[in-house]
Amino acid sequence: MIARRALPRYRVAIEVPHAGGWRSWNTVADAFERRLAAQASPDVQEPGLASEIRRGSDVVRVRITMTVRAADPGQAGVIAWDVFKVTVGEDVAAWDVAAASAQIQPLTWSVHTRPLRQP
Repeated sequence: MIARRALPRYRVAIEVPHAGGWRSWNTVADAFERRLAAQASPDVQEPGLASEIRRGSDVVRVRITMTVRAADPGQAGVIAWDVFKVTVGEDVAAWDVAAASAQIQPLTWSVHTRPLRQP
């Protein structure tokens, strides 16, 4: 049997401005959240809307987060962006994708093969 190495996990946050202000965003926000949550898979965990920040009267900056299993941070970013694009679908004109930004952080964990000794 060939041992398969588990892919590392990354926490990815993507921020993208949505044009039209609060009124426009509020009309699509619930559907957006449902489509985003539907993108969950073994490689994309907990996709969700993290925050909505008003930027003037015409723009709401939307932040989505998810945990992604990927070979490296670049691949994690590409996977997260694909999740965003699928979630947006045909409504891409309402988003300022040129002003998008992303943060990618590796998730670390500790594995103990034996119990810790008590002093």
